[in-house]
Amino acid sequence: MTKTVLKLGGSLMQSKELIFFLKNIFSQTNNSTCIVVPGGGKFAENIRKMQKEFKFSDEVAHKMALLSMKQYAFFLKGLHNNIKIIKDVKKIEENNNSYLWSPDYLLENDELIPQNWYFTSDSIALWLAIHIEADKLIMIKSKKIIFDQSNINDHINKKDFDKGFNELLVRYKGDLIFLEKTEYSDLVKII
Repeated sequence: MTKTVLKLGGSLMQSKELIFFLKNIFSQTNNSTCIVVPGGGKFAENIRKMQKEFKFSDEVAHKMALLSMKQYAFFLKGLHNNIKIIKDVKKIEENNNSYLWSPDYLLENDELIPQNWYFTSDSIALWLAIHIEADKLIMIKSKKIIFDQSNINDHINKKDFDKGFNELLVRYKGDLIFLEKTEYSDLVKII
């Protein structure tokens, strides 16, 4: 049985393609057990703005950003009834179902990843893929990314993903796949 972690970017929040991704993930049987990691989207962007204004610590901002991922998870559930939100990956049944993971575990175990903006939902998805030994990590982004590990700093400078992604990538043994928002029909073949 294969396991797939799928990062659904918060930048897709206002995209018409989002509903097609949700349908392809949660309305059919897949070839693997799929754990979807929600981004933070506009919820996380508001936290960045608030931190600049109110000058609270990165630790506080990190916890708020995790909660923004949880908000996005409930937003997604509001768009698609078949979504089952889980908090504990140990409770996932390897039965080719899809689950939406809420990062509550990281709120309670804050020593697992650094608490700063270098480790956003992209790095959290990669951390989860490492943690559960996922066979695949699929990153769904609003733009096309042609990944080249030798130029990882270029990707970070272009904000394709955060700085923490680079630190964790060396520990990941599975396949890394990037899809852009218009490639929702390709997802069915991959998961």
